[in-house]
Amino acid sequence: MKKVLTLIAAVAIALFSFSALGVGADSEDQYYSVVLKNNAKVEQFKGDLALTNAEIVYEVPEIGYYQVKGVAEDLNQIKGFKSVQAASSSLSWELPELQEIEFDGDLSGDLLDESGLESTPAYWDIQWDIQRITENGASYEEHTGSHDTVVAVIDTGINPNHVDLAPNLLPGSKNFVPAGGFQGTEPSETGDPDNYIDLHGHGSHVSGSIAGAGAGIAGVAPDLGLRAYRVFGTGSAESAWIYKAMIAAADDGSDVLSMSLGGWDLFGQTFVKDENGKWVNAGNDVADYVAYKRAAKYAEDKGAVVVVAAGNDGLDLSNNNEVMDYLNAEYGDENIEFRGTAKTVPAQLSNVINVSATGPNDVLAIYSNYGAGQIDITAPGGDRALLQQYIDEGKEDEYYDNLLYYNEFALSTGNESPTEYYFSIGTSMATPKVSAVAGLIIDQNNGDLSPAQVKRELLKGAVDEVKGQERKLFGNGHLNALKAVQ
Repeated sequence: MKKVLTLIAAVAIALFSFSALGVGADSEDQYYSVVLKNNAKVEQFKGDLALTNAEIVYEVPEIGYYQVKGVAEDLNQIKGFKSVQAASSSLSWELPELQEIEFDGDLSGDLLDESGLESTPAYWDIQWDIQRITENGASYEEHTGSHDTVVAVIDTGINPNHVDLAPNLLPGSKNFVPAGGFQGTEPSETGDPDNYIDLHGHGSHVSGSIAGAGAGIAGVAPDLGLRAYRVFGTGSAESAWIYKAMIAAADDGSDVLSMSLGGWDLFGQTFVKDENGKWVNAGNDVADYVAYKRAAKYAEDKGAVVVVAAGNDGLDLSNNNEVMDYLNAEYGDENIEFRGTAKTVPAQLSNVINVSATGPNDVLAIYSNYGAGQIDITAPGGDRALLQQYIDEGKEDEYYDNLLYYNEFALSTGNESPTEYYFSIGTSMATPKVSAVAGLIIDQNNGDLSPAQVKRELLKGAVDEVKGQERKLFGNGHLNALKAVQ
């Protein structure tokens, strides 16, 4: 049995390095994010850029975003262009190991032939999370969605051959990882726009929670349509690819963008020590934040609802001191220090639905971010509280031997075979369940609701409400699919 015990189960951001900040690396090419004041400034920007040694390597013109490659002096010049609203070092994103546990179940041929909700999914008894949301499958009697409504999964891709994913995977999935992958470090990446195959597992897992078709597991909405928008290979990714995927998903008419990813943008300043031991102001991440805001607004204007993960840092997002202390402890050292304010994106954008995670019994998961005024809704994402207790007591093997993770981790589809499933946890696993219920609301209303109306229906009519201090943890309440479709 494979046991991967890394705490972070969602996609995480790698914040800063000296080279990325352009400090102590003036002659080395780096990647920078540039957002223009408006799209009428494109030609002016390109003309000014031609006077530098920098070059455009990726662009998302719909939101006035351009990634350029150059040296630190190029960035300084770009910041002075009249066409530019913000420019800063591009943020790279990394895929951590999933906190996962392999599942040794075996689907028989008979079960595969009978896939679908006309029969009970083979592993329904251990889908405690889906049982909670659907009130033990009662919501399936009311509405399970249709292919008229599409959830776009912006992630690591999808397993198109999985028995619980293939029935709902619609044409049109796309790849945004370019040839060579992240800054040329992944030679196996060809840049084929049709290569949306999941090489990691994360994207397949969240997709099963949305629309698992009912052979081994059932998703929250087993008949919704799915499309995969692959923005990760086997390692890092550029923020630019994520923006591009958001734009494409919206242009393709996707009804919901499900984004189980997130990371930190710094609004204050990063300070690093130069070769003389002096603190140097190395800038912030404002350009990437502006681009995220524009991409989310673009999707909303196209009629899409954006659902995102709150993050797995166990932080109170409304407490800036706690956030900054965390960033400095996690990413800073004696030569690098973060000052000011920071936000996790896209979770803390104003026009997205931010999802925290619970474990069994509606208790906030020990890893989940939270915060007054920051969380919109919560859903089961699994927990490791009991596992941690057994580890602390020196009884970790007993936890696994007795299959206690069956009732703590969340089971869903994997990427390695047509019948692979595994257990995992994270706000990543909570987010797709909210995306599914948003899709059910849209589908039941024949696509006639605006994103604002869908959000209102979701947060008012699709929750077991909470009040008082619990709103800090759970927002408007615990996701309930039955209430959404009754």
